[in-house]
Amino acid sequence: MTRFSSLTSQFFIFIAIILGIAISVSTYTQYSNEANIINKALYDRGESLAELLAAISVEPLLVFDDVTLNGYAEFISNQKDIVFAAVVNDKNVPLTHYLNKNNNYIKEVLQSDEIVDIQPALNDLRKNTDILFFETVIKFGDKPLAKAWVGLDRQPYNKLSKDALLNILWITLGVGLFVGGAMYFLFKRKIFKPIEILMQGTQSIANFDFDKTVKIDGSGEFALLADSFDKMRLQIKETMESRDLVMMELSELNDSLEEHVQARTQELQILNLKIAHEAMHDPLTGLPNRVLVTEQLQHDIAHAERTKTKLAVFIMDLNNFKEVNDTLGHPEGDRLLINVSQRLLKAIRDSDTVGRLGGDEFAMVLPDINEHDAVKVANKILEELLPSFALDDHTIKVGASIGIAIYPDHGVDHTSLVRLADVAMYEAKKDKSDVCVYRAELDKYTPLRLSLMDYLHTALETNQLQLHYQPQVSLVENKVVSVEALIRWYHPELGWIFPDQFIPIAENTGLINQVSDWVLEEAFTQWRKWQDTGVNLNIAINLSARDLASPGLPARIAGLCNKYKMHNNGITAEITESAIMYNPEQVIEIMHEPDMQRLQFSIDDFGTGYSSLSYLKKLSVEEVKIDKSFIIDMVRDDNDANIVKSVIDLVHNLGHVVVAEGVEDIETLTQLKLLGCDKVQGYFFSKAVPVDELMAIIKNIEQA
Repeated sequence: MTRFSSLTSQFFIFIAIILGIAISVSTYTQYSNEANIINKALYDRGESLAELLAAISVEPLLVFDDVTLNGYAEFISNQKDIVFAAVVNDKNVPLTHYLNKNNNYIKEVLQSDEIVDIQPALNDLRKNTDILFFETVIKFGDKPLAKAWVGLDRQPYNKLSKDALLNILWITLGVGLFVGGAMYFLFKRKIFKPIEILMQGTQSIANFDFDKTVKIDGSGEFALLADSFDKMRLQIKETMESRDLVMMELSELNDSLEEHVQARTQELQILNLKIAHEAMHDPLTGLPNRVLVTEQLQHDIAHAERTKTKLAVFIMDLNNFKEVNDTLGHPEGDRLLINVSQRLLKAIRDSDTVGRLGGDEFAMVLPDINEHDAVKVANKILEELLPSFALDDHTIKVGASIGIAIYPDHGVDHTSLVRLADVAMYEAKKDKSDVCVYRAELDKYTPLRLSLMDYLHTALETNQLQLHYQPQVSLVENKVVSVEALIRWYHPELGWIFPDQFIPIAENTGLINQVSDWVLEEAFTQWRKWQDTGVNLNIAINLSARDLASPGLPARIAGLCNKYKMHNNGITAEITESAIMYNPEQVIEIMHEPDMQRLQFSIDDFGTGYSSLSYLKKLSVEEVKIDKSFIIDMVRDDNDANIVKSVIDLVHNLGHVVVAEGVEDIETLTQLKLLGCDKVQGYFFSKAVPVDELMAIIKNIEQA
């Protein structure tokens, strides 16, 4: 500090002598003009630096790049005579800043190396009259983003003004050359060269070249400053290297994070596709569900409207599927549905759509097809379902009923087409015709069917059901020996309702077991009444596949037999051939139950099923009923006549009684007698009548 003070004193004494000589010939005007020029240069420089900081800060502000923003503030602050540089928001809160801590004003304001809150410090610096303050608004287009602040130290410029004035005075006095030479030599040796070295070091750092050493020979102030500057260079170098290392690690982390995000995004995309698929497809069969079928139908309707073509909608329901679930269990039923769906896909075109609506109900949409070809496809589907289905422990046959509606002949929107196809499907099921195309006259059953679903509960509770009886005539004894009990329903408002209208509803609503229990109770009650009055008539009742699947049936029969004291030959259980073939092993097993042996058994509708001959010899049956479809036309159709003759011979050879139903004329009755048929029934003798009319009918038959 002594050397620095001595050098400073000598310098200022020398300047004072020169100023004393110059002041004598200088004027206030010269000094004022020169000062204005220097101040203007000062203002221009401050404004340029503030505008520069504002211009280069737009991009970092838009992308929130604090590192670059800090770098720009530092760059501005490293300019000569800069006290501070900062970027603040509209509330003057610093977004970034850089302070020249070597400046005396900075030292006075901060008073410590640690800055807790920079905003008050910046406000103090702005109020300092020795610091020239500049503020420029940073804009992106017309939108203000922030403000750039730059503070310049006035003192060096004030000093420069005085120096300039001294030079003028020296020139004026004619001693400028002496003063210039002396000052040049002095500054060259003591100031200019050290400053040049420092400037070169500053430039190297500004260019991110931290390998050039900053050194000034000697032990003076500039040497000490150079040593401090060199230490700062090394610190900045270490900081930059650390920053580069951190940036590299951050980059690697970002790459890893991006890979993780991409992998997770891909997983979410796959999951979304899976969710979307599950929302539009049946989880059991994988077929489109009701939502997707409806969507595809709407699309195909729009296409058909544009191309002026037709399309067909199929609604298909499996026959007796409920008995599969009740008899074999839901897992076997599910396997059957999967196998059915696979066969359906084989029977249709690639352009067609097949979906599962629920339960055993399927829907198909066939674009660009007419009614004739649609019926062909429906029959092809039925043929595809014809072979037996092999499940885990059983082999079963399943038929189906298909309803067809055609666009635009029957309907022009998806809702009506599905409904009309459903109406046609119920008609196919009712008539056992397998395939039915919608006709307008079928729709009259739809409102009734909806009403009957509600009315049937009331019918069971209020005893609206009745049993009517159709006589069965023995051609051997020439008298009525038995009657078939047929259920009827008389509704107070709708009148007579026949079984083909309400039995399917009972099956679909789960009321069929209650209906069957009522029929059994009523038949046993009537048999007992006749026995008590001396009338010896056997009563035939119908048991469905669902009845045979009920585990409580043997106990139910045993209870009725005991209650009404029936030992044998009083009640005959008629079982359709299709019910037997549905699960022959189970039918055989239940027929051999001891409690079931108190009934007689008859195979109903014989000849309409498949492969039943192999089981006929295993069944404990007393009689076989030939289906009326063979009887009605046997007089006019030799094929039917030959079938009837063959069945009669076959059944007789097995030791069973043959019953022919559907006898409607004397010619048919005569031919059946010639063929050796044992019993007959049909409209030729009587339709099914209420019990109070039966005895008179029987009397007329036997007298005739």
